[in-house]
Amino acid sequence: MADRTAPWPAGTPNWVDLAATDARAATEFYAGLFGWQCEHQSTRDYWICRVDGEDVGGIGGKHPGTETLPSRWTTYLATDHVDRTAAAVVEAGGRLLLDPTDVSVHGRMAIATDPNDAIFGLWQATDHIGTGRGSDPGMLVWSEALSRGYDEAKAFYTQVFGYRVEEIGSTEDFGGPGDQYADARYAALYAAGKPVAGTGEFHPEMPAETPAHWLPYFATADLDATVARAERSGGRLSGDPLDTDFGRMAVLTDPESAVFAVIQLAV
Repeated sequence: MADRTAPWPAGTPNWVDLAATDARAATEFYAGLFGWQCEHQSTRDYWICRVDGEDVGGIGGKHPGTETLPSRWTTYLATDHVDRTAAAVVEAGGRLLLDPTDVSVHGRMAIATDPNDAIFGLWQATDHIGTGRGSDPGMLVWSEALSRGYDEAKAFYTQVFGYRVEEIGSTEDFGGPGDQYADARYAALYAAGKPVAGTGEFHPEMPAETPAHWLPYFATADLDATVARAERSGGRLSGDPLDTDFGRMAVLTDPESAVFAVIQLAV
């Protein structure tokens, strides 16, 4: 992962964390899966997870007011002013689950939903700019908002973050997995001239009860071995692994049923 000191451009996924019922058990699952080194923060019930000393994500308990929600991975999107972006979320038809709040000296955050009820976070960096993007095992590669309300999601995120949108089929340079949505619409979201995230509609065969969600992708050097480790540790494979133009990928759920994806990037 390249060193970075400046905050990420607005709309870029700059952090991911897991809200779990049993955060300590979750750290053991993901440390075993990706080789993460997870360090407990003495000031709060939260673990910072690292690969070779680089922060890649966090694991903690559920935020007040969200305890009844299922365990989940949350993708945080960069903002220069979290309060203004939170107001824009509401104006565009989203909701706030956690109002803007300071996180020590590290930054300022909020938790929101889009009009489809996909949960995401906002992060305004101060001392902590978040995670980078890399291809080493365990690093965040991509993140995407998935739902049955594709048009609503595309309009919402464009309004809030000012993304430039590229529909799949009109470009091949966006950098996300994408091909698994051959039978569904999908778009890359560009910030500062680069593809930073995606939004798509569920495949027609997706179970009707599947809620809208943001799906993070983590890199792996051996997809089949990672899937096998996950299953041995209480995780589950959702559907068969898929070969895409960007590599071989699979969607998994952890022991608390939080959903995430892994991808073995094409060489």
